[in-house]
Amino acid sequence: MTPEMKLIARMGEIIADPAHPLMAAAIGVIKDGNILFSDAVGSKQLGGDAATGDTKFRIASISKLITATGVWQLIEQGLVDPDGDASRYVGFQLRNPHHPDTPITVKMLLSHTSSIRDGGVPGSYNIPLGHHISEFFTEGSPCYIQRCWAPAAEAPGEFFAYCNMNYCLLGSVIENVSGERFDRYMVNHIFAPLGLTCSFNVSDMRSEVQVQVGTLYRKLDKTGECDPINGVWTPQCDDFSDGYPREDYSGYVIGTNGSLFGPMGSLRVSVKELCRIMALFCQGGGQILKPETVEKMFSPAWTYDPHRKNGDTYLGMMNCYGMGPHIFTNRAMGDKIVANRDLPFAGHTADAYGLLGGMLFDRKRGNGIVYIVAGTGSDKNEYFGKYSAFYGWEEDLLTAAAAYAQFNY
Repeated sequence: MTPEMKLIARMGEIIADPAHPLMAAAIGVIKDGNILFSDAVGSKQLGGDAATGDTKFRIASISKLITATGVWQLIEQGLVDPDGDASRYVGFQLRNPHHPDTPITVKMLLSHTSSIRDGGVPGSYNIPLGHHISEFFTEGSPCYIQRCWAPAAEAPGEFFAYCNMNYCLLGSVIENVSGERFDRYMVNHIFAPLGLTCSFNVSDMRSEVQVQVGTLYRKLDKTGECDPINGVWTPQCDDFSDGYPREDYSGYVIGTNGSLFGPMGSLRVSVKELCRIMALFCQGGGQILKPETVEKMFSPAWTYDPHRKNGDTYLGMMNCYGMGPHIFTNRAMGDKIVANRDLPFAGHTADAYGLLGGMLFDRKRGNGIVYIVAGTGSDKNEYFGKYSAFYGWEEDLLTAAAAYAQFNY
């Protein structure tokens, strides 16, 4: 059996675990800058076609690293100052009321040190069409979130707390500076130049691309709780069984609501495409960014200090962050990627709507792993990993990918 066949077989075992089943899983591997493997097992939709390396999933927060790439293009062109007041680019005065004289910068948005909070309300950062993104911070607005600001002790630029609204605001930065709608900017300046058909907007995809989008599921009982034995695979996102959307955005004013096209998590992309993007970063940015820009982007902007307790590490998973990338430190029972070695990787992970994923890589040596868990059949919070803060499926896929790759560390 070839190494590829062994990896496919192991992926099949992972998704078929009766206690923790999956609808689909995908792995991509690059080594020394070359794509060695990119494929999927399982189903694209329940009872439908098999998932493949070309199946596009809503990749959740891995999207943030791609959004950051768009922001860095504008920084590279001198159109955005990362240390300047973000208010200049979002179209309204952005200030923490506890620190009214402290500008919130683009760098703070990129590195989650802005002091903005999602308020503990799932989806609160999805501002609907017809509303301005500033309403998230405007008391009395239907989009207002009461806990949208950190307490005074967690000042802008000093405390890390992962926050989706940071990247919604960065979507507004891209729109206001470029004059293009966020989803179309990303296609025009990142995806199309690379020959990729991924997009933040399913309704803008060509019909032959739309059919590549896979549905995300959870296996739920009648009460909505996860049940791997008696539950039913229930669509959570991208269920197009009644037809693909054709949204009318003709009334949208560019720059008013960067959250609308999901810069924080709505990219539909395949494992093959993510491998292409990962390899591009390992090549210094290719035609998308200059090497010196990539270096700045991946340099630490925040590092956890256990004495100062200067951030929320999310059970030890987040200990270091750049201006877009999550930088891994390989702490045991924290952000350790594989059990038997330390991998000096950076990138981003993802968790939403029954999807878990990651795009993790070493730019210097051209090594990396993409993994996608598409459709969880058991409660993820009852399936934690054995050596890290990753979930069990994630550890299994990362371990299988690393064993296949035989990285030299």
